[in-house]
Amino acid sequence: MARQTKESRRGRGSTFFKDDFQALRRVDHTWQADFRALPKPMTQNGTHYLGLVVSKENGTVLARTQVEGRPTVSDLASLLAQAIRQPLAGEAHRPRRLHVRGHRQWQDLFPHLQELGIDVSVQRELPAAKAAYEDHLRRVREARRAGMVRPTGRQAGVEALFPAVAKWVRGYGHIEIGDQEGFGFVVRAIDYGGVVYEDDTPDTLAEALAALENGLAEYFEREGIE
Repeated sequence: MARQTKESRRGRGSTFFKDDFQALRRVDHTWQADFRALPKPMTQNGTHYLGLVVSKENGTVLARTQVEGRPTVSDLASLLAQAIRQPLAGEAHRPRRLHVRGHRQWQDLFPHLQELGIDVSVQRELPAAKAAYEDHLRRVREARRAGMVRPTGRQAGVEALFPAVAKWVRGYGHIEIGDQEGFGFVVRAIDYGGVVYEDDTPDTLAEALAALENGLAEYFEREGIE
């Protein structure tokens, strides 16, 4: 969903608080509302955020949206309005309690929620919202994998040949192999903090993978990683 400019969105949260909300029944439920950053492809400049309203009692997702850039109080107001007026499950209603994380930009919304009879509580963790976010990422990944090219039997054996490399790319970082201007042929293992291993002596893919396997095996042993 494309995000509007900040200028056009200022004050939009005021449309959230209408008399018709007061007329909706209030149910003894607790909701968790949160925005979490989505994985950012290398070709994407800005960060996108997934907004969720989730029932704490049963984990049901009541509202979902995606925004580009840091979410504002108007984004949260719109998300909650969707959950109250047109929830993804069940009928329109107000909760008795709302849990959010302690982001400063939400504070202007709290008095208005109180007027609607919704008690707001700032929590360090929001387990139901986190689980819904992780489920969203899993489903997106599964959808992307549906059209992927499957390796042949021989190709699938590469993980047995290079177990340290396979372990690295599954949960520690990524690798780079190939010719780079100014460096020549180079192989690297990179984690979230930078380059962990680099070698510019190989000339072929086989040599690069062999060097990388040896370097990462030594790294795991040095770090005490089983």
